[in-house]
Amino acid sequence: MTINCPCRIKEKTILMAYSDCCEPFHLESALPETPERLMRSRYSAYYLGLGQYIFDTHHADFRGNVSVEDFELSAKSTHWCGLEVVRAEQECDSGLVEFKAFFLDKEKLHCLHEASNFVREDDRWLYTDGEFKPKTVVKISRNDPCPCGSAKKAKKCCLK
Repeated sequence: MTINCPCRIKEKTILMAYSDCCEPFHLESALPETPERLMRSRYSAYYLGLGQYIFDTHHADFRGNVSVEDFELSAKSTHWCGLEVVRAEQECDSGLVEFKAFFLDKEKLHCLHEASNFVREDDRWLYTDGEFKPKTVVKISRNDPCPCGSAKKAKKCCLK
């Protein structure tokens, strides 16, 4: 069974399969070619609870005291349900990706809006830090379309 990639990237208006999109990055059989692809793969890793990948793609100089377990706990305790890339820029060995990541908590849709910075070292893109924009929260009705884009009602999908 083919599953759509959580990052919801499209190729010719069709959602890409996880096996053709972020999975090769997660399995370390390929490296993201751009800051946007790295950001998308990190979102998918959060969605899937892959703390080691999140840790490994976070530049060591910017991690602070955060551990792999911290990333896993954060990823597994959040119900991620959508990603929107606002803009992506790349110049030589640095890049910026502004995105909105949506998650559900207590039947409310939260939007994490961030402008993330990336650097390329040894042909590998790494997340460094980001600037958070004001967070938004919206109440989701059970009969509203699910914010994950499944075309189902929220009560039959992410609010289940």
